[in-house]
Amino acid sequence: MWWILASLLFAGAMAQDRPLCADNEMFNGRECICAPGYFTSLNNSRARCNDECDNVYKSWFTTGECIEAFKSLKEEQRPACHLRCGLRIAVLAQIALIVILAAALSTLFFTIPMCIATCCSCIQAKRANKNAKRVYNDTQASKSQELSNVGNPYAYSYWPWYGRQ
Repeated sequence: MWWILASLLFAGAMAQDRPLCADNEMFNGRECICAPGYFTSLNNSRARCNDECDNVYKSWFTTGECIEAFKSLKEEQRPACHLRCGLRIAVLAQIALIVILAAALSTLFFTIPMCIATCCSCIQAKRANKNAKRVYNDTQASKSQELSNVGNPYAYSYWPWYGRQ
């Protein structure tokens, strides 16, 4: 039982010697150092941060940049390790995206009116076709009615042979 009490006292004494590290720091056995991915704002550390960011995010379309992770906090409230890698779109990629967006918008701007005009002319053609069919059917019906009213046209011309009794 006494050895449990001794170990707790020893652990308490060791905990008092250990410094209290900030949220983005870790204790390496002797001192608090920045956690992986965080850097201090010292010149040497900033250069190392920029190098690491370039290695991580460097591509045709992106670059890495060292940014301040706690920029919204006041200077005295910021932790010592407040630099972190951030992703940034490369300048040529930004220009390419703007050109692609402009091409898409101009395509829509010039294509939609042509589609509307084509659709309107198609609707007009359908209406004209329907109207033409109606007029044709009406004229055919009136012709057949006229012919039925005429009777036998040969009745009076060719008397002995057609129509008269």
